[in-house]
Amino acid sequence: MTEQWITTIIPTHMRPKLLKRAIRSVLNQTYPYFQVCVYDNASSDETTEVVARFAEKDSRVKYHCHPENIGAIANFNYGMARVETPFFSFLSDDDILLPNFYEMALKGFQEFPSAIFSAGSVVSITEGGEIVNSQLDLWRREGYYTPPEGLLEMLGWKHPTWTGVLFRRKVIHEMGLLDEELSQLADMDYELRIGSVFPFVISQKPCAIFVHHPLSNCSLIRLHSFWPDWLKMVRKLKEDERIPIQARDYVEERLIGQLKDMLFDSAFILRKEFEDAYEAAEILRSVYQQKKRADFLYTLTKLCEYFPPVYSLLVGRMKIRAVLRRRRSRNLQKQFGHYARFLCL
Repeated sequence: MTEQWITTIIPTHMRPKLLKRAIRSVLNQTYPYFQVCVYDNASSDETTEVVARFAEKDSRVKYHCHPENIGAIANFNYGMARVETPFFSFLSDDDILLPNFYEMALKGFQEFPSAIFSAGSVVSITEGGEIVNSQLDLWRREGYYTPPEGLLEMLGWKHPTWTGVLFRRKVIHEMGLLDEELSQLADMDYELRIGSVFPFVISQKPCAIFVHHPLSNCSLIRLHSFWPDWLKMVRKLKEDERIPIQARDYVEERLIGQLKDMLFDSAFILRKEFEDAYEAAEILRSVYQQKKRADFLYTLTKLCEYFPPVYSLLVGRMKIRAVLRRRRSRNLQKQFGHYARFLCL
């Protein structure tokens, strides 16, 4: 394999212990030609010292600290704009690369030279070592996808988790940077737009770990930003004339259907974000004319807000469902449970 350098972009803020694990996971790669660029969003703890200790021992580790917090997506973009190597990847400071990731991804590029990115499966694990899923197992097949087939395969939360995606630098010139207005949907938006016009390659072999914990960004979504961001993401795809019109219509239908299901979900209630739940019910009623769903969600929210026993019953029901899911996921635990050891890097 020829020497082709990779930049690992690690944005971070106030999580030095997790950052140590993330950096170690890159330094443990079987492919050695990379640099680790840590972009610190003005942490006031020992983050600087943590990275400095790595940099003293390995010159591939680079560090930049912003004078003030510029926001998570802006920090990703700051790193993207400074990529000078042929390839780059993103690594959140709480996630982990498996040792074979870069070697495997580059083999994908060797086999399919026109691919704009090469992705592997990311195993989702809780801090307690419970396997949640291995996302790309949901895909019909691994291999090479051309547009718009790749875009359509990503729908339904099946877009590759970008922790396990190695991008060509070319994608920055062709697609620009992340849309900072989309906040927590920026990664999904970027991948859907890439898949709409460029080919890519997928491997279903695990290459990284996404770690679920209470401070994960995915657990902090609020409706006032999520709903308009989702609509903007749909609109951008709908207006992209590079995508065949029938595919655009299908994508819009699928994504709006997915949005309605998320609005009806009880996640806001379980987090006691009752105002968001009421707003979701009103959107279902007034925007999407789903009166039955809206009435049910409104009534359930009202009962949970003012009658604690009802809320406790809902929480209990969700715990029972979680137990049943764990029983059904024993095969996942057997298949991927050994990756939990990387949590202790």
